[in-house]
Amino acid sequence: MAALLKKRAVAEFSQVVQEEPKPIKKLKLIQRPPPKDVQVNLQGAANSQQALQQLLRFEESLVEGDQVPLSVTQGLIEHFQQEKEALVRRKIAQLLGNLGLIPHFSSENLVEDVKILLKSEKSHKVKAELIHSLSVLGKAIPERTDLQSSIIALAKQHLKDPDHRVRCMCLELIGTIGSPEQEVVDDSHEPFIPIQALMAGFCGDQDSRVRASSFNAMLLFHQRGLSLRLSVYQQACQSLTDDYENVRLSAMKLIWVLSHLYPDSLVPVGDTEDELRLVDDGFAKICNMVNDISVKVRTEAAVLLGSLHQVSPKFLEQTLDKKLMSNMRRKKSAHERAREHFASGEWATGQKWADDAPKEELDPDNVNLMNIGACGAFVHGTEDEFLEVRNAALDSLCELASQSSSFANLSQDSIIDMFNDEIESVRVNAINSLRKLNRFITLREDQLEIILGVLQDFSTTTRDSLRDMLGEMKLATRECLSKCIYSLLDNLRRYPQDKQSIWKCMKNLGSHHPHLALPLVPELLCLHPYFDTPEPDMDDAAYISVLMLVFNSAVECPTVLTMFQDHTWRHYHYLQDSLPDLVPKLKKSILVREEAEEGGPAHTDVQSFLRHLISGLDSLPNMDLSTAQPLLETMVRDLQQVTELNQKCSPSAEFVCVYLKAQLLLTKLMSQQGVQCSSSIADNQVRCLTEQILSLTGRLQHQYVGVSSVDRALIQQTRLKAGTLQILTKMKADPTRCSQVKETYLQQLQALKKFLDTNELPADPCFVYLFSVLNDLENGKISDILKHLQHAVKSIAPSGISLQNSCVRRVTTVMHEPTGSSDNPVRFTAGLTVTIPVHATLENIQNADSIRLKVHYPDQKSYLITPRKCHFTKLNPLHYKLVSEVIISHSLWSDPSHVEISIVMETRDGELVAYQELSSPVKVPVAPKAAKR
Repeated sequence: MAALLKKRAVAEFSQVVQEEPKPIKKLKLIQRPPPKDVQVNLQGAANSQQALQQLLRFEESLVEGDQVPLSVTQGLIEHFQQEKEALVRRKIAQLLGNLGLIPHFSSENLVEDVKILLKSEKSHKVKAELIHSLSVLGKAIPERTDLQSSIIALAKQHLKDPDHRVRCMCLELIGTIGSPEQEVVDDSHEPFIPIQALMAGFCGDQDSRVRASSFNAMLLFHQRGLSLRLSVYQQACQSLTDDYENVRLSAMKLIWVLSHLYPDSLVPVGDTEDELRLVDDGFAKICNMVNDISVKVRTEAAVLLGSLHQVSPKFLEQTLDKKLMSNMRRKKSAHERAREHFASGEWATGQKWADDAPKEELDPDNVNLMNIGACGAFVHGTEDEFLEVRNAALDSLCELASQSSSFANLSQDSIIDMFNDEIESVRVNAINSLRKLNRFITLREDQLEIILGVLQDFSTTTRDSLRDMLGEMKLATRECLSKCIYSLLDNLRRYPQDKQSIWKCMKNLGSHHPHLALPLVPELLCLHPYFDTPEPDMDDAAYISVLMLVFNSAVECPTVLTMFQDHTWRHYHYLQDSLPDLVPKLKKSILVREEAEEGGPAHTDVQSFLRHLISGLDSLPNMDLSTAQPLLETMVRDLQQVTELNQKCSPSAEFVCVYLKAQLLLTKLMSQQGVQCSSSIADNQVRCLTEQILSLTGRLQHQYVGVSSVDRALIQQTRLKAGTLQILTKMKADPTRCSQVKETYLQQLQALKKFLDTNELPADPCFVYLFSVLNDLENGKISDILKHLQHAVKSIAPSGISLQNSCVRRVTTVMHEPTGSSDNPVRFTAGLTVTIPVHATLENIQNADSIRLKVHYPDQKSYLITPRKCHFTKLNPLHYKLVSEVIISHSLWSDPSHVEISIVMETRDGELVAYQELSSPVKVPVAPKAAKR
């Protein structure tokens, strides 16, 4: 017995457990096809024309990543030396430069060959192309400074070439690979000269193209991050009077660069002893270019002015004043005049020093530009005959005004004058510019007369922009607010389709001017101290506009609440429910701010309820179907109530609710798999449920923004689970007609696998098995595919959701026009067309190109209309305004009927195109009538 116990003890405590080795992490290597070698055969070309054709075909076949063998470059160089036609040699020179753009191409060896070709070349055009190729090759080898120095030295030698093209290309080469401090050998002066000084010498070249190239080369230095010397400033200033616009344009840009690099450096003012800051002097000189004869120069000058933020205030103020100068003389202070009189010492009457001394003669050409340059620059720019100059001047004026409150107050009159411009884009730009300055300025009554006149503009964009601007501006007096209100009401009478924009403007006016609105409330609400006034009609859009202003002014001024009558409170509750975005939260005795309510305890309770509900879904995959189904039904019912009660959490709660509806349908679908019934009934039930699941998951994929990758993976897997059951049913019914369905299903399966692998997310057990037999599904027989699908279906179970991003947003559309409330039918002649305007607001739209207008006729025919891009106005990121129209036509009807208009979104899932309903259809009564004979 003892021996038996000992044997058991030894057996019990001497077992060896072998630990399995951890699997080695696998790396997914992508084997790319080897790059193909490119070849060019110039030996078989009988003449220059054929050689040129061969070179053009070679250029078209040259793509990034190709391997260019050494024999190709050698062949091009040999043919270059033998070719007599300059056009072919120039093409070869261009191709040699293009080879340097190919990654991993050895440009060092090619540089020497091109230098040899350049020494023996006689054609100026070919020389210029060879120098350009050297520039490209030198830029491709930044580490070889010795080669770059030799290229620059060669370019310096060819700067003496008589042809302007060669000199221009040499300057461009030096600007591309050289540096301002680098020194080169100089033959005429000192043994070495800096490159910038060398290039500055060509600012006075006899050819205007070379002069412009010298300035452009120095600008290339700045673009490469190299510092320019200040010595070139005076030459750039002198070139502002050049006869050619390209030279003036390049010189002006260089002055702008130097004004940013050396803003506080002092520069002399003409022949006087006075000095100015460089940024002030440069600003004045660029201002003077606003009066240039060239439209291109004037536009560029107006653009450059806006970025010079360090200019002194006195120079800024001069840009809005035309009367600063008098007879081309600089105004002097009283102390300066007294000092000059005292220093003159001449005898006259004895009453005043130098009272009869002759004035000095002034040459108009020698008057310093500072005195007249900045004077009235923006006035001239905004009054220019070309809209490009006016728009650029407005942008720069707004940019500078946004940096200085004093300059903003001075510039508001000039901007408001542009509201009457003849071009719509300029008017809209002026409106938006004034809107950007709303924190600095206050509108006066005389300015409002000009502004409110734009409300009668025919353009919808202009009117909407003006109302948005009015809602954000500060008004000076009560009369200003009264004028705005009555002008908006008149605007509503003229353009009733603008009521949504007018209501929004009234809301902003009331919230921004509560104390100015307080004295106007009795007049706006038609209150009388002795008599009861009749209750206004709630169908009156003008009355609703007034209520918008009054209700929003009551938020900051509770005194307004005491003037409300009983019917006003009834109207308030109605509007607060129907238009919650425009009407704030008010109570008779207590003011409840909307912001406080959104962040209050109710919002916190809903968020905690959502988190608690989602945490209870963790055990959902392990539940029996009989247990999971009632749980999901309860959760869906609770979430529907949460969606109705809390608007802030409505998108997140609705997202989870739709997802759980899909899981509920999937649970019902799996429960019916074990029920014995006829094949046709089972197939119909499966088809009906899978289509509902696909519809719900389509909504989740395309109508919600901000969904995390984890949740998107769960949605895709739920969608593909329904697709698996759908294809299994179809293959069982008719295995011979499922080839196309099989291909589509495999594409979706591969796309899911790629998405999960890319985001490193786990797969459902059902798809773990399907991914393991993916090769068998692609190449196997129908019977084997059925076997694998039946095995995978057994592991399908409902899954929970994490909702990692609690700020999910839903795609929403509000159709303002047509309203569907009119009983008067739209009449038109049968067979002809009629236009119905469509105005809508779209929020959380990622791609406006996917929006379609759907027209459904009474004969059950539907048509999709794609709005033009110009019909969309981007208000904010993901927020658009749609102003379009629908053209309808039909044959004669016996009675009037309704045409339904709705907004849908086109979605694509592979090759399948579907349309998601974004708005409820609006019924428009239509009555085609017979043609008159």
